[in-house]
Amino acid sequence: MNPFRRLAVQFPTLVLARRNLSRATARTVLAVVAIVIGVVAIGAIGAGGEAFKQDQLQAYEGFGGTATVDPVFYPEEDGEPDRTFTDAEIGRMRRASGGATVLPVVEPSGAFVRSPSGDPLLTVQVRGLGDPGAFYDAQAGTIPANWRRSIIVGSRVAADNDIQPGDRMTVLVDGEFERSFRVAAVLEPQGFADPLSADQTVFVPLAQFDDAEYGRAIVRVDPQVRSVDDAAAGIEAEFNDRRRTVAVSTVQDQREQFEQFFATVNQFLIGIGAISLLVAAVTIANTMLMSAIEREGEIGVFRAVGYPKRAVVSLLVAEATILGIVGSAIGAPIALGIGALVNGLLVGDPLAFTDAGLRYIGLGVAFGIVTALVAGIYPAWKAANRPPVEVLG
Repeated sequence: MNPFRRLAVQFPTLVLARRNLSRATARTVLAVVAIVIGVVAIGAIGAGGEAFKQDQLQAYEGFGGTATVDPVFYPEEDGEPDRTFTDAEIGRMRRASGGATVLPVVEPSGAFVRSPSGDPLLTVQVRGLGDPGAFYDAQAGTIPANWRRSIIVGSRVAADNDIQPGDRMTVLVDGEFERSFRVAAVLEPQGFADPLSADQTVFVPLAQFDDAEYGRAIVRVDPQVRSVDDAAAGIEAEFNDRRRTVAVSTVQDQREQFEQFFATVNQFLIGIGAISLLVAAVTIANTMLMSAIEREGEIGVFRAVGYPKRAVVSLLVAEATILGIVGSAIGAPIALGIGALVNGLLVGDPLAFTDAGLRYIGLGVAFGIVTALVAGIYPAWKAANRPPVEVLG
């Protein structure tokens, strides 16, 4: 006896179910296609979403030991709110942070920049910073050790306006100065996670401001040596003992918030994809009902010669489950292919699947099979419970 016949002897219900499905090819194909669509929707959305998340999280690399300190003000109180830090407060931050690098930042209002050709750069921000070399690396040019008379340009500003080290740009800060500066360096791209948005910023030395008012401070530690959380806790304890006067936010906290937000969005999209499996369930239920109606006579004969109800239910449920297994077997490779394509486009490696991405594809397969199985139960129960006399009569 060949292996297939031996298998048929062991699982006669499955063999009979496969034969019944092959008798209605068009309906079977449509039901399988519905399952394929559902599995691909869940798997591809999940895996593609994970690839997109990994791509976005790369922007946080290099900022693991960074935190920002902003003043807290209470607008309901009388008088002009204090929204800046003084030199004395910056000194307290340095002591409280336990030796972390603390850079005060001036964020002037009414600042304006002109390109080397004199064109206004309306979207460029101007910030005063004490030592950009403590925080950034230069892509072109050199960040001077004693930086007082030149400017440092972000990568996006330089790329969009064809700015090179040595060019001259005009910076106007309302109430402070309007001067022409030489570009000393262009910074490496930092991405959206940079707390100072350096890519779209022109940095000016603090020495250019006669009365600098620090709108925020940047705290930086070497994450291999110590935790930025300890530095943040020290600053919080120093300033917020009796009343909250500063807000300290680590980039790691922002990264975790981003991950949580993206996980919520991904689950929402997968829920939408799962609706296609609901449609597939309706399609399979309809297929099985039609099949049961067409085979009423056959099922009636089975029941009349002693075929038990459980056997009829098993046969029809087996047919529905086969539809789910075949649809999932076709949908899973398609979802993997789409995920690999997205990985290649966003991460640069088609095989860079994360565990979570693969779990989503597995989830799509499991949902596809379970949905088909559940969709087959009612038609099977209905067909098994019709009296043979009524069917054959």
